Amino acid sequence: MPQAKPFPNDVPWPLQPAGAFLSFDQGLLQARIYNDTGHLELAGPDLAGKNAANVVRFAPPAIQTGAGSLFLGRVISSKALGIGLELTQALGSSQVTTRLTFIHDGVLRYEVVDWGAANPLATAIAAPSDGQEHFYGFGEKFNGLDQAGKSVRTLSFDDPGTKGDHSYKVAPWFVSTRGYGFHLDSSAESVFDMRAGAPNRYVITNLFASLRFNIVYGPKLTDVLTRYTGISGRPLLPPAWAFGPWISSDIWRSGGEVRYAVTQFRARGIPVSGFVFDSPWETAYNDFRFNMVQFGKDATIDGVHYPGFASLTEMMNFLRSNGLKAICWMAPFVNVSSGNENVPGQNLGKASNYQEGASKGFFVRAAQDGPPLLAPWWKGRGSPVDFTNPAARKWLTDQLQALLSQSSVVTRSGAEEPAIGGFKTDDGETGNGVNTYIPTSARYADGRTGIEMRNGYCLEYHKSISSVLGQNGVLFARSGFAGSQAFPGCWAGDNEPNFGDNGLPGVIVAGQSAAMSGYAIWGHDIGGYQDTNPSQSPPNLFVRWTQFGCFSPIMQMHRQVTKELQYPWRYGAEALQNYQFFARLHTRLFPYIYSYAKEARDTGLPIIRPLVLLNQTDANTFSLQHTYLFGNEFLVAPMITPNSNARQVYLPVGNWFDFWTNQRHAGGQNINWTNHQQAQMPLFVREGAIVPMLLSEVDTLCDANYVNNANLRTPDGGMQFLIYPGQTSHFAVHDGTDIQCDAAGAQVTLSSVARAVLLQLFTKEPAAVTRDGAPVPKFATAEQLDAAAAGWRTDSQAGFIFIKFQHAGGVTRIIF
Repeated sequence: MPQAKPFPNDVPWPLQPAGAFLSFDQGLLQARIYNDTGHLELAGPDLAGKNAANVVRFAPPAIQTGAGSLFLGRVISSKALGIGLELTQALGSSQVTTRLTFIHDGVLRYEVVDWGAANPLATAIAAPSDGQEHFYGFGEKFNGLDQAGKSVRTLSFDDPGTKGDHSYKVAPWFVSTRGYGFHLDSSAESVFDMRAGAPNRYVITNLFASLRFNIVYGPKLTDVLTRYTGISGRPLLPPAWAFGPWISSDIWRSGGEVRYAVTQFRARGIPVSGFVFDSPWETAYNDFRFNMVQFGKDATIDGVHYPGFASLTEMMNFLRSNGLKAICWMAPFVNVSSGNENVPGQNLGKASNYQEGASKGFFVRAAQDGPPLLAPWWKGRGSPVDFTNPAARKWLTDQLQALLSQSSVVTRSGAEEPAIGGFKTDDGETGNGVNTYIPTSARYADGRTGIEMRNGYCLEYHKSISSVLGQNGVLFARSGFAGSQAFPGCWAGDNEPNFGDNGLPGVIVAGQSAAMSGYAIWGHDIGGYQDTNPSQSPPNLFVRWTQFGCFSPIMQMHRQVTKELQYPWRYGAEALQNYQFFARLHTRLFPYIYSYAKEARDTGLPIIRPLVLLNQTDANTFSLQHTYLFGNEFLVAPMITPNSNARQVYLPVGNWFDFWTNQRHAGGQNINWTNHQQAQMPLFVREGAIVPMLLSEVDTLCDANYVNNANLRTPDGGMQFLIYPGQTSHFAVHDGTDIQCDAAGAQVTLSSVARAVLLQLFTKEPAAVTRDGAPVPKFATAEQLDAAAAGWRTDSQAGFIFIKFQHAGGVTRIIF
């Protein structure tokens, strides 16, 4: 039987239309299909607002059959639909029925709804394109942010060693600098030839017998992403604790080791809010039963004895009282056999829940009406759960709900709350090159086959597991497909501990690529995970990766235990101090980060923002890979070479202040940033920025009621605002607080609930400060201001003034 394959480069794509066209409008947008040729167009305003000035054109779609290729062409007939047209189009000597409709604001869909006598193996669409057009997205790409000139394979794949084009998270989606996006609505494997085969066009091949795609209009790239996530999904808003630093290791060899890790983080004043139980923690994969033989073991580390836990309840209460929520690793396989990891109490045979799942048909089938699929994977051999089967979903999620109940602890209010707040949803990809987890012959309860589920399986997986926790928890997923971004969060998978393409620089690229694909709640393994190709300067690598971790939505440190470098204090005093500083900074930035997480929920815009996203007319941003915006206020340029103290940084339009020195730089230029302190990296704040922060240091972002420990510092509602006045600017905080700064009028207006407030303004020393018309007393030193209920002072060396007051709620105005 002929196999589907990408269209060859010599296909004569007719890129230019001719004759008249049919059209219909949605506001300022016009959809067109040419009567004689079948070309498609979407016309809309350009960035200057000129109507119909931006035209996105596609050649007539094509199909691949056993006998060759055919183009969909001439419109034979049409009828109006409420939101578009239904068409009969010629396909060789036969006919097909297609639809061209607006399915959402600014989103035009083209689809074949009846193939008639045609029997396609694959379908394709092409569009004219030149070297001025650049493309971003495609999931989480490690090999480059701009994929122009490359061929991109959409196949979720676990290849930690030599990623190249391979990705854990894929999306048949891109954003173009021409002000539109393209979404192939297919979960089958596809290939995006982005001018790799010819310099004047791109070609998208769907290796399946369907044709449905969406053209997403802008013209602003931010509008493109907002509209795309409007149809594919926007992230839930995770709980606050998820944005504090996490502790993780690929195995906790004993309960004593758990005590050691938590105790040492607390002793060193490192704020943490999450604790990851990676594999193995269960008695068998994946029976979701804590192996208390493993966690009952004691440990002696650095000459100190740390006892294990007598029960799961004791361990969960230990985490609670230390301000931690637990995240439990899982995979979609239930094992019949597992490799020996030398863990006491582990069941290496069939998991206790396997037989029930098999007998009730809850696993993916190897073939139609066949037995459960048994897949070899890196933890043994098991069957993947069929998440398209509602009964199978309920069976698995009921087990997870039982696990949550077993982790319940008593809070300060007397109510119970699960200590488990997340699931690290590992795997879900189609395979790893050695083992195939989703063969094309596999069969699913909803009628799909492995051909369609090679990418679609992980989406069903994430959707099912997310339903257990909803907004009360978080996922930490490795795989992903279009739509997975709606079920946060995720991490960049397994990467090497080095400054190479499969190390820190590649992960920085991956975060931006994922952002352009709609992923907002994203993180990575600080320091790198794998044992392969280690860095020759691990302390410096850890320092630089920590800095990047601070300016990532999720800050998580995770390493393989064989390195014995999974703790910040193992890298030396400088690395520890660096980690302490940036973990504290990340935690204090919680109001800022959470405000952008809420914006992601509402608009789909990511927290990590490639410069091109907000500067699409600036060609200098098109190829930048290691500089990004964190929200709108910070520009971050991580150091990507070992032991370096200088790098070139491009600053986009506007004025920017060096975070460390407050030196002002004009935008629209490259600057040479030099700093001999390895504990500092290129970090800039936009002129006009307002950055809300926690007023004081905390140990955890878990709330005081859950923690139920008066010795642990939790957020108390106090807020500090770091302000760099520039004309008029404002910031809407996640909790409804609104603050505005009018630089010309030297005025700050704050609307807020009652709380302690500290304004830190980068401005010259004023003659006086007033609040709501009353003078605010001035103090000479920081100590005096700290001791006062209200007042202000100047730090002339840094260039800041500090204004402190207790706000009773409502609107207040400060003149400086």
